[in-house]
Amino acid sequence: MFFVLAVVLAITACEKGVEVPTDGQSKVKRVTFEVVNSGWSVVTRSLEADGQSMTDLWVFDYLDGVLVQTVHKAAGDVDFSEPSVTMTYGEHDVYFVASRGKSPAVSGTEITWGSPSDTFWKAVSVTVGSGSASSVAVALDRVVTKLRVVVNDVVPTGMSSLVLTQTPWFAGIDYITGAAVGQSDDSRTVAAPSSYVGTSGQLSVNLFSLSDDAEWTADVSIVAKDGDGGVVGRAAIEDVPFVRNRVTEASGNLFAAQNGFSVSLNAEWLDGYSMEW
Repeated sequence: MFFVLAVVLAITACEKGVEVPTDGQSKVKRVTFEVVNSGWSVVTRSLEADGQSMTDLWVFDYLDGVLVQTVHKAAGDVDFSEPSVTMTYGEHDVYFVASRGKSPAVSGTEITWGSPSDTFWKAVSVTVGSGSASSVAVALDRVVTKLRVVVNDVVPTGMSSLVLTQTPWFAGIDYITGAAVGQSDDSRTVAAPSSYVGTSGQLSVNLFSLSDDAEWTADVSIVAKDGDGGVVGRAAIEDVPFVRNRVTEASGNLFAAQNGFSVSLNAEWLDGYSMEW
């Protein structure tokens, strides 16, 4: 009877293409991913870049081209920088996204943010088997660009906010390809504290966008408003260049009669580029 039962199990396994364990153990392994990047702090279980902590980490696990599990970790989780995932034996494609953007939403293979911020991504192939490593180090790469606007002239009394409009802008990423998605004309209103009144060269605003490797351009509009919504300063810049992992800085006068902004790139991330108009 035992022999007949063994034969039936073997035949069933062959018919369904399922490997029946012979050692009494299931064909899965717990794999820990050590998520790292230059400048990130993993000792404190937080992922940091430029002194700012990431707030979300996603792990998308694909086996034979099919999504088998999604792991989402939030800042404060004890395993935030070292998530452990139970994985079936086989060849896996695993996609990682870490970000501190606000209001993230996952739909299909895309993650979009209500307010994008610094974001990192990586795709890796992992073989899971009896002899494979149970710990894998993964170094994520930055996939955003940043616009930094600096107002050089004196901020007048009554000025209360800056409105930045970027055309186009990208609020999401396809985590399979790493490509920027969610193109839109982003308009962001940033409050200007009264402490900036009377200062010059101190008022600045940062705006993040997801970005591809190839350089692209966008038009930027900067409008200063008072507490009643009236316009007290305005500037427009055309064809501002952006590329992944680079800061583009636009600085100039916003309130004086000789309005004008100059554009340069911060080489802290990549080699610089400058332009005038």
